[in-house]
Amino acid sequence: MRKRLLLHICCAPDGVYIPEKLSEDYEVICYFYNPNIFPKEEYEKRKSEMERVAKLKGYKLVVGEYNFQDFVKRAEKLYYLPEKSARCDFCIAMRLEDSARKAKEMGCDVFATVLTVSPHKDFERINELGEKIAERYGVNYLPSNFKKNDGFKRSVEEGKRLNLYRQDYCGCESSLVYRRMFKDAESRDTVFLFYGERVGIYDLDSVKRFLERNNCLTGFVFYKEEPTENVLRYAYELRLFVEPFSKLDWRKRIFEKKGKKVEILKLTDIANRDIFLDPC
Repeated sequence: MRKRLLLHICCAPDGVYIPEKLSEDYEVICYFYNPNIFPKEEYEKRKSEMERVAKLKGYKLVVGEYNFQDFVKRAEKLYYLPEKSARCDFCIAMRLEDSARKAKEMGCDVFATVLTVSPHKDFERINELGEKIAERYGVNYLPSNFKKNDGFKRSVEEGKRLNLYRQDYCGCESSLVYRRMFKDAESRDTVFLFYGERVGIYDLDSVKRFLERNNCLTGFVFYKEEPTENVLRYAYELRLFVEPFSKLDWRKRIFEKKGKKVEILKLTDIANRDIFLDPC
């Protein structure tokens, strides 16, 4: 007798192929639970597409509660954090925790998530969170890296075959804001990357003024010393990316591959730290 597996589904493109693959070894129950998705219309669109996939493929699908206000309340102090930060860890953990709870409630032997099929997500971190949560709930977690062996490619191909809606941002309001910022940056002739030992409030003001003079809405600021919470929050309000210095060359390559001119500037070239004591 095959074991029952509850598979967390984040969206139809990621959930179109993996349940079929896992069905070779498990009785799979798909669980669409994503209270992070913003706005509500986007949530309904993603849910509807997964329901369509389940009907076409014969997948068993359970839809969780869209408790968006609870997500916002719990994630409120993380909204301003950059991508792949504690904000994303919280979001992933919240969905995995509910999946573990649901798996135990339904008498499933194990649970897993399709999140590891994404090339944009850290499958090792997702598995680490999943295993910790599984231990707390007393249910097994299936570690995965579903993008392996052309898993992501297969998902994309099947999604195209079924003409699935494929979103261009992860789901939460912050990820939508950052996606719009990135699109604006890549729509300009020149992308500006700023860096410094540390980043303060006045530095961000100087960057914003520089960008406005060059008809840009957003830019990228890289730090060597971890910024304070106030600085990260202020950067989010100004619609500026703030990232570790280690990502500078990676960002530069991304934009250059898109045929963009990239200009790298030191913060000290545009902000005079000798005049003001920059608040943190």
